[in-house]
Amino acid sequence: MLQRIQTLYLLIASVLMALVTLLPMVTFTTATGEEVLKAFDLIYIGALLTICTLLPFVTLWLFKNRWLQIRLCFAELVLLVGAQIFTIVYSARVTNGMRESLTGLVADKSITIIFPAVAMVLVALAIRGIIKDQQLIKSLDRIR
Repeated sequence: MLQRIQTLYLLIASVLMALVTLLPMVTFTTATGEEVLKAFDLIYIGALLTICTLLPFVTLWLFKNRWLQIRLCFAELVLLVGAQIFTIVYSARVTNGMRESLTGLVADKSITIIFPAVAMVLVALAIRGIIKDQQLIKSLDRIR
């Protein structure tokens, strides 16, 4: 299990999504102070990102059932696409809403906004590794 590369891909994807849920997405600086926008400011995005964090970690432990692993990875890809869209749209809407109400607003977007996209690539690589393992097992069964 841990000696396979797809395990590392899924573990890194899970860690990246955990960072998205914990770290701020956008930091707003005004003359009066500093505001931070986090994932759990909107419960739907927080719940989606939490599911995106837990699903790859759960998928790690299903190494004996590769087809279920592949299905869960595809479900994770769909959730990550949704998470990426929601985080970008939500941060853009909040930024535009605050710019209209406050003058002199500076919005610094964090690097955590692109982590779902990086996690998508890692999950896709994990799917490829799981499929290669399944093909290897099939070929070994034919030799016997």
